[in-house]
Amino acid sequence: MCGIAGVLLNGKGEIGLFLSVMLGGLQHRGLDSAGVALYRSEEMPGDEFMIRVFTRDVIGALSKISAAIASAGGDIRNIKLNSIKGYSFDLYTVRAHEKDLPQMVKNINATELSKVLSIGRKMDIIKDTVSVEELDRNFKVRDFIGSHGIGHVRFSTESRVDLFHAHPFQSFDHIDVALVHNGQITNYWKARERLEQKGVKFQTENDSELIVHYITDRLKDGEALDEALKASVEDLDGPFSYVFSTECELGMVRDKLGLRPMVILEGEEIRAVASEENALRLLNKKGVIRNVKPGEVICWKTV
Repeated sequence: MCGIAGVLLNGKGEIGLFLSVMLGGLQHRGLDSAGVALYRSEEMPGDEFMIRVFTRDVIGALSKISAAIASAGGDIRNIKLNSIKGYSFDLYTVRAHEKDLPQMVKNINATELSKVLSIGRKMDIIKDTVSVEELDRNFKVRDFIGSHGIGHVRFSTESRVDLFHAHPFQSFDHIDVALVHNGQITNYWKARERLEQKGVKFQTENDSELIVHYITDRLKDGEALDEALKASVEDLDGPFSYVFSTECELGMVRDKLGLRPMVILEGEEIRAVASEENALRLLNKKGVIRNVKPGEVICWKTV
């Protein structure tokens, strides 16, 4: 079933709080995992990136990650450690060339002690196989101040339940993009094969990952986000609704038959999207609430 949420402000504000409240209202739609992609209002300096790394708490792990980053030409500027019951979700600030980031991801993952969860100048992904309440408590999600973000609670229907199949998903070939999805892509293998023939590397067999690679591939070819989203309505089969975020946009799509729910709130102060109206009402914000039409594509830009 799953629950998806997204919020974009006119300026910056309590993005973490709004997403936590909305996901709390959607918790009944999935207990397998919870996650958010959070966007700062300001970018990092041009040669600096945030890298979120999942690491097992074993002796030597930190030095191996440092070596992996250095071997790809990166220079660690800061490390924010976040240990939780035998593992950690550490946030590295790294100075590097953007072209070297894919190799940096490979090097870190090759340590077999760690795996990269996200890379961005604005974006940080936080996710785990926990409830919304636990995610908030462990990572202080409600304290985050920024411009926009997306979130997800998962009820697994096909792929396995673990941290790496949790949402949001991102592509390491295009920083600062993320996706949350509710539904199934029934032509998954055919669409995946086309992307793999173009050199796209998949990390999981979750059909949600397919969507983020599909959209990213079109963005890299020069399409605008709304054009890529419209193409997905025609090219991807099955019941689905999803929200795709970039450093400055929030885009959302509902399948042509409207088989998965999606509701939006549009106000002067805030715009938000969720699987259920209840999650929007919990924000207690003024605006027009309506259902997204079957096959409809909506894009909101940050101010």
